[in-house]
Amino acid sequence: MNSPSKGFELAGVSVLYEEHPALLDFDLRVRPGEALAFVGPSGAGKTTALGLCNATVRPTSGSVSLDSEDLSEAANARLRELRARIGFIPQELGLIPNLRVSQNVLAGRLGHQGLFASLRPLLRAGSAELEKVLAILDRLGIGEKLFHRVDSLSGGERQRVAIARTLYQEADYLIADEPLSALDPARARETISLLTEVARENELGLILSLHDIELAREFIPRLIGLRRGRVLFDKPAKDVTEDELAELYRLEDTDRVS
Repeated sequence: MNSPSKGFELAGVSVLYEEHPALLDFDLRVRPGEALAFVGPSGAGKTTALGLCNATVRPTSGSVSLDSEDLSEAANARLRELRARIGFIPQELGLIPNLRVSQNVLAGRLGHQGLFASLRPLLRAGSAELEKVLAILDRLGIGEKLFHRVDSLSGGERQRVAIARTLYQEADYLIADEPLSALDPARARETISLLTEVARENELGLILSLHDIELAREFIPRLIGLRRGRVLFDKPAKDVTEDELAELYRLEDTDRVS
């Protein structure tokens, strides 16, 4: 693990896209090792909230900090170092389909080194590097896929490769945008169980956006309900009421936030 983290803090954050509000007056604190999920209808601002934590979205106003260091004010080199501590799994997983599993996992260390140093193991990985990748894949149940091309894998296997890439990155946080959206119910349950188990075993902070509210309530300790860019609730999953969920998902023609 890396040096101890103080966590994320978002203070008074608003994000506007061409004057269109995606998040408004958003406050959030994420403690090291904590697991939470953003829930809410499509367009509520969940992906924008993840982008703020991943430093791929800059706030229009307010501040986003990691270990008391403002991400929006960090110089490019320092921002790259901070991002290296944040493992991000996008909805489309971000894998390179015509490369081997080993190469995709090795890419997890790109943010820790210069360009040429990071490209070397992708072209010719050493035995120690491959052994480390294999150990991670074995833990995730796909060790035999080490040299398979990613485009030959099933959807569930690709999910595991994306998780393995984050573990090889040795990040402090694992952030995933709708990791269950393309999976059948059985595979979705297996995936969220794996994510929470991996985060707990490796003492990672886990920040997800989820559409499946029942799986979120079952597996994630803290839920943040977003609607039209605002927080409706932020509380332990066990304390979220049916009335709050009904309000969160209430249909309304004007609910349009990115």
